[in-house]
Amino acid sequence: HWLRRYVNVMLNRVKTLEQCFQVHQISGTTVYANNHYSLVRQDSLSATVAFSDERWNNALIARILNFLGVENCLVEVHSGYESASSDFNGISTAPTLKRTVLKWGYKQVGKLTRCLMRDNDAFIINSYLPIKEAIKLELALGQCPQIWRSPKIEVSDKHDRGLRERLAKLFVSKSGNNLEYILFAMVFELLPSCYLEGFSNLNTFVKQQPWPKSPKFIFTSNNFDFDEVFKLWAATKAESGSKYYSGQHGSNYGTHRYLNDTVEEVTADNFFTWGWADCLPQHTTAFVFTTAGRKAKYYNPQGGLLLIELHLEDRVPTWDVTSEHINYFEDQQNFVSDLTIMVKQNLTIRLHPTHRDSDWNEEARWQAFDPVLKIDTGGTPIRELIAESRLVVHSYDSTGILETLSQNIPTLAFWRNDLDHLRESAKPYYQLLVDAGIVHLTAESVAQKVNEVWDDVDDWWGQGDVQDAREKFCTRYARKSQKPIRELKQIIKSIT
Repeated sequence: HWLRRYVNVMLNRVKTLEQCFQVHQISGTTVYANNHYSLVRQDSLSATVAFSDERWNNALIARILNFLGVENCLVEVHSGYESASSDFNGISTAPTLKRTVLKWGYKQVGKLTRCLMRDNDAFIINSYLPIKEAIKLELALGQCPQIWRSPKIEVSDKHDRGLRERLAKLFVSKSGNNLEYILFAMVFELLPSCYLEGFSNLNTFVKQQPWPKSPKFIFTSNNFDFDEVFKLWAATKAESGSKYYSGQHGSNYGTHRYLNDTVEEVTADNFFTWGWADCLPQHTTAFVFTTAGRKAKYYNPQGGLLLIELHLEDRVPTWDVTSEHINYFEDQQNFVSDLTIMVKQNLTIRLHPTHRDSDWNEEARWQAFDPVLKIDTGGTPIRELIAESRLVVHSYDSTGILETLSQNIPTLAFWRNDLDHLRESAKPYYQLLVDAGIVHLTAESVAQKVNEVWDDVDDWWGQGDVQDAREKFCTRYARKSQKPIRELKQIIKSIT
């Protein structure tokens, strides 16, 4: 995952600079002195955070400019950097009393259940099943349920510059392509320290974990990305013969044009989808894990309108995420503006919880747009907000769409750029939602639909063409299981 992000980031930065110099006559730029500043981060999570950090990007741009060797462009080096965000690593908040008590309780229960663990028990962590269903699954597999939490490990941020320079020389080769040359030349300059200088300590820490010694299989729907301890442990167990299963943990799998064959799909023995199957033999049809065992239609027919927002993305994709988000936010304002007064009075705008991790200041932007709007900053559980709403509007192609459609909750969605982000195989299924008036391709269209159905949302939602489109889409991408644990047990039994 880190390597793919690294390639994306470098492609974006190098090509952006190349285009800048090709289109414009740039006389000069300013960078900060980097004698004691390193682009190395401890692990893949902190590296991903750094990709959006202004200080880090300034240092990266300075290095790329050195490789490009642009003529007639004066690079002025500034000796200091004054910014409150220079060492930004996200928002850290003190744990609540409830969370502290729960953590203590989980720890005590864990001590007891470890005594009943066998060396060959399946290891299941962050399956994305609700906790009650996760416990049922382990019982169905004939083992004592364990609530695993992967421990955090402190990795030194010190790095061996000489070692990295020697390794880089082994990879660098002459190339007429700037991007290719820079990708190879800088890979060890950005490689997280847990994969190099800190790898020995990480390996030692992994061996100390109280996890099954020879698990019959390993299953996660999340820890395959940022969890360095789990990743190394799972790799060693897979090499020793344990089966490794990963699961879909959200939207865009099987549908997004630019997410073909993710790392977790390719590296697993089996990849559990939420209903679809594509060209990989690893694809194994399952169901929506996050809503397994939950009753459908937990909403209020007389409730309000819920608009679910997207946060500003990390600067990882190859395109300009900030420019894209500016257009996105303009669409959100157009949608709210086109609502009737009555509907707007019943509107709650739910910000993505990670909006706090950027300097976009989304809450302030909404307040400046209309100070009387009701804003939820991400603190209220989304299920509680849905339970208080008669209609949910998703403002992007999100996991929430799959969840609310599978739960048969009145749902609308809208985004720009038509269906261009989708694979050809997915477009017919999304077109069903467009034709049924569930998915809209302009803010004005979806606002008009909200105004039209507001007085009796259930009547519209229950119409035959709407339900038919929903059911066909869900069969493919958001399948609901009536007996999820029995079904998942049978799937696992057939492949293990």
